[in-house]
Amino acid sequence: MNRAVLAVLLLGACGPASSGPKLDANHPPHDAPVDTSVSPDAFVSVDTGPDSNQPYRHAIVVDGVDDFATVDKFGTTSPAYGAMVAWDATNLYLGYTGPDLAAGALDADQKWLFVYIDTDPGASTGAATSVLYRTQRATFPTGFGAELHARYKADGSFHEVAAYDGTTWVATAVGQAAHATDVVELSIPRASLGAGPIGVVTWMINEKDLAEASYAGLYAGNFTDGYAANLALTKYLRVDFDAPQAPTDPTNVRP
Repeated sequence: MNRAVLAVLLLGACGPASSGPKLDANHPPHDAPVDTSVSPDAFVSVDTGPDSNQPYRHAIVVDGVDDFATVDKFGTTSPAYGAMVAWDATNLYLGYTGPDLAAGALDADQKWLFVYIDTDPGASTGAATSVLYRTQRATFPTGFGAELHARYKADGSFHEVAAYDGTTWVATAVGQAAHATDVVELSIPRASLGAGPIGVVTWMINEKDLAEASYAGLYAGNFTDGYAANLALTKYLRVDFDAPQAPTDPTNVRP
């Protein structure tokens, strides 16, 4: 057999010459030129969730326009009201919607949205009850003690975040709020919440004399709407910033 024929046979046995590893648009080579036409900020708000191995993230623009995802939205003890919770690497976001948050709502200057946060659920620290409003206060669920409290008056005239010092509540300078149509959005920096999982409870009250009531509590069935000198909350939302589960995942209901 001559050398030319042998060369042809060897090439046929080895197959076509390789042109290098296969590439696609999602996996460019390490030395590929970087596309600088797209800002890195364009990717900040991309959600992750149960189908991802990455922690859940959803950035919210605090402007009073509802941009919470379906998996961020909860039913409450009042069918006409909805609660919303999301988070990203920077903030915890909370939202509420309902008739008492609409422009011109009756007695809006007497109605409040409350958020209480336990920065170390299960540790038996923090306040065991909420702040007293006229004759109403709440007792927190088993395993929940509040270290942080956000409140928002339904007419938009007042917003505050306060920290519990072991004896009383002291106003802090953290948090944003925005209100439009019948939606309120709040944000609290994660830097003020600690590194570990947190617990969250939310509800609304009417503090008007002879019309006092508690309602719109996060999780339908958490309590019965109406007047309660000692409102017994039975459920809270556990937020694990390192987990892939979305906020409404059933495993987040505690205790």
